Amino acid sequence: MALVDSYDGFIFDYGGVLVHHQTDAEQRQMAEIADIPAETFSELYWGTRLDYDEGLVTGSEYWQRIAQSAGILFQPDTIERLIEIDNVSWMQYDETMWEWIVQLRGMGKRVAVLSNMPAELGEALKTRTDRFTRFDHVTLSYEVRSIKPQPAIYEHCLEGLGVTADRAIFFDDRIANCQGAEMLGLRAVEFLDRDKVLLQVRG
Repeated sequence: MALVDSYDGFIFDYGGVLVHHQTDAEQRQMAEIADIPAETFSELYWGTRLDYDEGLVTGSEYWQRIAQSAGILFQPDTIERLIEIDNVSWMQYDETMWEWIVQLRGMGKRVAVLSNMPAELGEALKTRTDRFTRFDHVTLSYEVRSIKPQPAIYEHCLEGLGVTADRAIFFDDRIANCQGAEMLGLRAVEFLDRDKVLLQVRG
């Protein structure tokens, strides 16, 4: 029996699973706009990202933190440009995965997104695209004020999806997030190679 047949709920991380990772070119573009050396920019970008994902700071506050750490100050229009490029960089969809979502729903499976994501990106996805409407449930960190691998965010997703942990399988490209899911009894698959994962699950 294929692994896909063993579960009722399929839960997907967003970045690196349903969409491609942000590219080095996109990071360099933001670094140039910020007028911060690319290597320094990357460190600062990720340094407080989890606070942004958890909704503890606004988009403006997140970007000004980056600026202050670099010893500068961003003007409002610079922040707007950075937010826009940042959003678009996380909208490069892996259509193979989205086609699989359709197939899973056609099989009667329940599917969900469970993502650490800032409000600006989440709201852009909701207002500019129909991507989230393709799922039975969506749990986003900024809305629930919890981030992976904290237990609360997984529990929120399971409740919303309407499946128990032992009947759900979770896909994420970060091992810590997979381990967090396993602590609650979910089956977790580290998503490092899409084709290998699909072969593993589909059988």
